[in-house]
Amino acid sequence: MSDGRVTVTVHGPDPVFRAGVVRHLQQETSIDLIERPRPFADEPRGAVAVMLAERLDERAGTELRRLVRGGRQPVVLVTGELREADLMVVMEYGVRAVLWQHRTTPRRLLRAVHRVARTRGPGPCGVTAVLDRLDQDPHDGPEGP
Repeated sequence: MSDGRVTVTVHGPDPVFRAGVVRHLQQETSIDLIERPRPFADEPRGAVAVMLAERLDERAGTELRRLVRGGRQPVVLVTGELREADLMVVMEYGVRAVLWQHRTTPRRLLRAVHRVARTRGPGPCGVTAVLDRLDQDPHDGPEGP
C-alpha cells in the first residue's frame, strides 16, 4: 500500500450489484481487486472488504462478522437500508465506513476505500456521519465518507 494502491475484495449476495461495483473498481488504477476472495483466513491482511447488502439481515450480519473477525480486513458497508439498531450492530462488528447504496457513486466508493485503508485503529471513520444524520429520511441521508 506504500505506492497508494489498495487491495480490495467485494462481497455481497446480489450478483448484479456486485458485478457493477467490481466493474467500477477494475477501472481504478489505485485498486488491486481480488475478484474471487480466497477463504477468509487467507485473505491479505490490510485489504479493504467492500460489503454490499440491501439491508442488514441475518445473511448480511453473518457475512459481516466473518469479514471483521480477527480485524484482518477493514470493511466498507454499502447498504440500502439501515435502522438505528442495525447501525449499532454494524459499529459493534467494527465496520469502518457506511455508504448509502442509492447515493454511492464510483468516486464516493473509491474515497471511502482509500480513507479506510489509510485509517488505522478500530474506530469507524465514516460511521459517525451516519449517526449524526440517522433521523433523516434515508433518501436525504449522508453522502458517506
